[in-house]
Amino acid sequence: MVILGALVNGIAAIVGGMLGMLLGTKLRQDMGDFLMVGMGLCVVLAGVQGMASGGSVLLVTLAIMLGGGMGHLINLDGIIHHFGDRIQDRLHAFTEGNPAFANISAGFVNATLVVCIGSMAIVGSLQSGLTLNHSTLFAKSLMDLVINMLLATTMGAGVMLSGIVVFVYEALLSLGASGIAPYLTQAVITHMLATGSLLLFAVGLNLAKITNIKVANFLPACFLPIVLVPLLTACGLM
Repeated sequence: MVILGALVNGIAAIVGGMLGMLLGTKLRQDMGDFLMVGMGLCVVLAGVQGMASGGSVLLVTLAIMLGGGMGHLINLDGIIHHFGDRIQDRLHAFTEGNPAFANISAGFVNATLVVCIGSMAIVGSLQSGLTLNHSTLFAKSLMDLVINMLLATTMGAGVMLSGIVVFVYEALLSLGASGIAPYLTQAVITHMLATGSLLLFAVGLNLAKITNIKVANFLPACFLPIVLVPLLTACGLM
């Protein structure tokens, strides 16, 4: 099932919120930080496994250079975060004066930004749609369960609503990728996944607090193999 990874991720996000509501303040902050580092190491492993599946180093390098240049020029990372900040500001203004609704809104917005905005959601959804390989979204599900559990201890029930949003978001991406898969060659799919796996590796390093890479700026690189594979093949470089 194409949307299986998205479904599991949505359920995990909801369950994480429920667990956070039950735990309340019983979960220590240092334990939460420690578990987040562990999740980061698991994402690094997923990235390494994806990169080991094949692909031309030359093509992936070109995709990262060109895609990163594009993302940096338009400041994709900044645009994404600015969009999230505007949503949060609007909801805060709308619910000001009503603590119950304000808490629900804050929990919903913050959790949704965490579980939806990031290269792992995009790359994992592409993998699900192109190859029916849900391993990345399954790994992300565990991570989101822990994150939402931590958020819900302080932000309340609104965190659970992010599970619905992440399911719809990733399901649409997976179905879209599945729709274009018949028109892509195996070489294009392999290099899209290899490039995406490299970005997963970077996401894992960030979560493990080893680096602070603006991974979102490299997201255009995931789609450049659609152009680069036929171009390099025509030039005899593949």
